[in-house]
Amino acid sequence: MKIVMVSSFPAFPTTAGNRSRIRQLALALQRLGHDVTFVVLGSPHEACDDAAHVAAFGAGHFHRIDKRHALRKWVRGAIPGAAKRVLRRIGVECAYYSPLDRFRDADFLRALGQLRLAPDVVLVEYVLDSWVFDAFPRSARRVLDTHDAFANRHRDYVARGIADYWVSLRPQAENAGFRRADVVLAIQDEEAQRFREQLAADACARAADPHVAVVGHLLEVGELVEEGEDGKAVFLASDNAANRDALQWLLADILPRVVRELPSFTLELGGSICRVAPDLPHVRKLGWLDDPQAALRRAALALNPMRVGTGINIKLLDAMAAGVPSVATATGARGIPDTMRAGLSVVDDGDGDGFAAAVLRFARDPVQRRAAGNAAREMAARWNAAHVATLQGCLRAG
Repeated sequence: MKIVMVSSFPAFPTTAGNRSRIRQLALALQRLGHDVTFVVLGSPHEACDDAAHVAAFGAGHFHRIDKRHALRKWVRGAIPGAAKRVLRRIGVECAYYSPLDRFRDADFLRALGQLRLAPDVVLVEYVLDSWVFDAFPRSARRVLDTHDAFANRHRDYVARGIADYWVSLRPQAENAGFRRADVVLAIQDEEAQRFREQLAADACARAADPHVAVVGHLLEVGELVEEGEDGKAVFLASDNAANRDALQWLLADILPRVVRELPSFTLELGGSICRVAPDLPHVRKLGWLDDPQAALRRAALALNPMRVGTGINIKLLDAMAAGVPSVATATGARGIPDTMRAGLSVVDDGDGDGFAAAVLRFARDPVQRRAAGNAAREMAARWNAAHVATLQGCLRAG
């Protein structure tokens, strides 16, 4: 099949979990034998490595369309944005919501049409860009990759005192985006059920509901390697609000408990989260990583102390694929079924004692780590096979 993927987030450089998701999805489609063209809706705020995209997709199968009139659009949105911030401070909930087509851009639609692509399938990343389907003929099968749930997204963040939730939609608006597609891909089971129930509850809808399927984050399951170093754990993360909250808790509450019991312990931080991490004893900042899997394997143990978030935690799945055991909160393990949690120790959100104890158990017992890592890798291979099969099925009409 000829498949066109359209995304506001490039696949390269792979600096965050959502980019990893997009890259792995494109790679899976290529491995299934499909002809994949990748289109980036460019933004000055999102670094894009054109050469890496050309290497991955071919010169004739990669297009970047840059946004025009960015300053004019910023000025147009500045006053409403300022007014909303004032209303949020006084507790007016409607001020937290954005329109579904906040990022709709006529220049992008025009440029997409001028590419004269004739795909069998159009795959769009994020419901916020579901307007992109308008650039393609209705004969193409429309697949929407959601990544996250955006209906009432702000509520969990605000409850934790986190102002940066990116975008929150009213449920009816998210439904309208879903109904532009033939198939909606949820990244985990709980969100798929949420989407189905949300669509069913929207009694005023006049459009047909799409098929909702679960295609989790797809993985690179490599060969087993030698076990990483004792007394070392890693937290890989991009610099976003949820990860900053997790890092603050990890450094203030969990790390001191671990170091008291194991003074030789080292926490390694990888990714853009290092930009906001303080310099502390027992903490080593790796910075940007060309090969995050290598950092995972070297550390022997992955940490995932998330306390807020939607979607699925991609760093946790990547650790499973690397054959590395993990300690995670319940929020960090969201979307991973109980039957797929081999090699994973899950503690309640906010349980610093329990989290530190789980870290110490793995740090002190290489036999347990090795068994847990092997089990995690086996689960990752099963996970991948199941979700790739679902993805292939979603591409076929009927």
